[in-house]
Amino acid sequence: MNSPIPKPEPPPRRQALPGPPSAADPTFYLPKVELPRLLGVIRRRAWIPLTLAIIAAAAAWVILGRMPKYYVSSGSVYVSTGVARLVDVETVAVEESKDLEQLLSVEQGMRSNLVLERVIARLKLQEDPTFAPGATTPLQVLETLADRLVVELRRGTRLIDITVEDTDPARARLIVEVVKEEYESLGLERQDALLEDMSRGLAEEEARLRGKMESDAAEVERFREENPVPGLGAADGVVAARETLGLLTNRLNEAKAARIELEAEREAFARFEPEDPNALAGLRQGGPTAEVTTLIQSIREKELEFAAIKERYLEKHPKHIEATRELESLRKSLDAALVTAGEAIEKSYRIALDNEEKLAAEVALASTRAADNEGLRARFADLERRATESRGLHEQVAQRLRETHLAGAVTPSALSWRDAPLAPENPSRPRKILLAPVAGALAMGLGILIAGALELTDRRIRGVASVMRATGAPMLGRLPAGGENAGLVVMSSPGSAVAEAFRRLRAILSPPGPSGAMQTILFTSSKRGEGASFCAVNHAVSLAMEGHRTLLIDADLRSPGISRDHLRERAGHLGLGGYLEGQATAADACVRTAVPRLYLISSGELRGDAADLLSRTRFPALLDEAGNWFDRVVIDAPALLETSDAQVVSRYANRTCLVVGPGGADRAELREAANMIRSAGGNLAGFVWNERPAGRGPAPSLTVAREALGDTPRSGLSLKSETSMD
Repeated sequence: MNSPIPKPEPPPRRQALPGPPSAADPTFYLPKVELPRLLGVIRRRAWIPLTLAIIAAAAAWVILGRMPKYYVSSGSVYVSTGVARLVDVETVAVEESKDLEQLLSVEQGMRSNLVLERVIARLKLQEDPTFAPGATTPLQVLETLADRLVVELRRGTRLIDITVEDTDPARARLIVEVVKEEYESLGLERQDALLEDMSRGLAEEEARLRGKMESDAAEVERFREENPVPGLGAADGVVAARETLGLLTNRLNEAKAARIELEAEREAFARFEPEDPNALAGLRQGGPTAEVTTLIQSIREKELEFAAIKERYLEKHPKHIEATRELESLRKSLDAALVTAGEAIEKSYRIALDNEEKLAAEVALASTRAADNEGLRARFADLERRATESRGLHEQVAQRLRETHLAGAVTPSALSWRDAPLAPENPSRPRKILLAPVAGALAMGLGILIAGALELTDRRIRGVASVMRATGAPMLGRLPAGGENAGLVVMSSPGSAVAEAFRRLRAILSPPGPSGAMQTILFTSSKRGEGASFCAVNHAVSLAMEGHRTLLIDADLRSPGISRDHLRERAGHLGLGGYLEGQATAADACVRTAVPRLYLISSGELRGDAADLLSRTRFPALLDEAGNWFDRVVIDAPALLETSDAQVVSRYANRTCLVVGPGGADRAELREAANMIRSAGGNLAGFVWNERPAGRGPAPSLTVAREALGDTPRSGLSLKSETSMD
């Protein structure tokens, strides 16, 4: 070993053949979702979602307990198809509901602002501070009542459900009742107004006819008194003239009655409003009016169908366009029917008026002719006829007026209770039993997200899979926790799990097949205290025990480490540092240990220029020369992230083993350490997962025999029998 050391040339790299996916990516076969890791996250951070869930549920319970309680009262109203008529007059019910559209009109009418205003005024809700505490204007009170009132037609029935939500259960029930009553009252007021207009016209006509009847009767009596002719009212005379006059008089009376009825109908039709459901009161349901009524009902049915079409189709859909056209056509037909009906009524009235005038002329002519023949009897008969006519007309108008008054006295209703409202006993909201768990569940979900975010940002290493993903290298071995975890475990506890782990590591790192080439293995870690020296010493001892002539190099020139006992016993020993400076030869630096076939090159005196010394050519020359003497070389290097020494040495080793402990580096630091090895040209074979607690026990130390290596080259050694050397 005293011959000059030539500068070694790096061996040519052989191009590797493509291997399985796991060879290029050690994490290829790792599960995408690791159940143990997931369970570990739940175990470590379960307190976050549980705490948030408990806090949220308790806060929701307290807040909901302080919120006002709302009670719901509801009732069902049946809408009948019509009302009974006590007299022969066209009375108007609140709603004569014969189709779905009119049922919807009742529903909308109960929710109208006019009905709500009447409810507010009747119950004095605006003056009640508990009904709408924040309302300061009538409009706000109206909006509050509209929000709490729900009126809905029950599908497939003639029932309308009225529901009110309020903080006072008795007031909620009362509002339901008053809504129905005020809607009916509003409809009756409209009916009364219409009947009042009809009654006023009939009363005026009745008063006029009564005056005329009394005047005609007085004139008959006066004629009788002025002409006391015996048998003045007898039936003798010209029979034919009297019969003709009587026939014409009867026809004239009928014509006048028809004209009066048409005149009343024309006045009512002039006040006709198509949008008012009570507008047909007082009109005959036949003739021109029947077509108008039919068209109004058709339009309402078509509007209901159109509402259903609008919910299903867009405006440009053919069915939507067709329904729009049909609705517009019906409305145009209604307008035309209104014009036609008005013209027909007006024409009928004119015809009746002309007929009356002609009959009056015929009666006058017949009276004149009869007067020539009858004289006073004819005049008397004429007076009696006029008196009878006046009395007949008066009786007809008076009968019509009595019927109108009777119709106004009757209060028909199309609404009746099926389910009367009741005062609720339990509040409908807030539902603490339901909302508090919901708040807790939401908070727990938020806590799970927070725990997940904390886990994603947690860079600590918690398992082998995390190390594989961080380093991109496979696991070479696992050192279990427990038992003896310091010193030469392979020798002191050969039956322990740790010793068995080193034997597995030795099998994994052994070159495949028979090979006479020396193999150099470097042990390092990302941070100090992860067990790299422990692994290096025990692996070297394991190789020596298997029969390999092994050299252990302590490349940590900055701390004593495994060389501390040797440095204490041999003060002034130059070791690796002295060799790298050229102050000693390799034989001087190498010493024999107490372990058979195991030799040691200690670090020597501690130095601050370790990186510079290791970067020189003497270190690779040392490894090249060691190939003549040893089968295996094991190098213990300092932590990668603390110095650059291990990065420099890794380029000369055949394989580099990274020792990782649970309490050591985090994921980013491991990734950086692996990249440092690869960027320096080193071969990162994998990592050793060391479950020993960080910093447990001192670094192992070897007992040194003071004999030197000797000068016998490797070619003269027998690997099967080392008795000549040891």
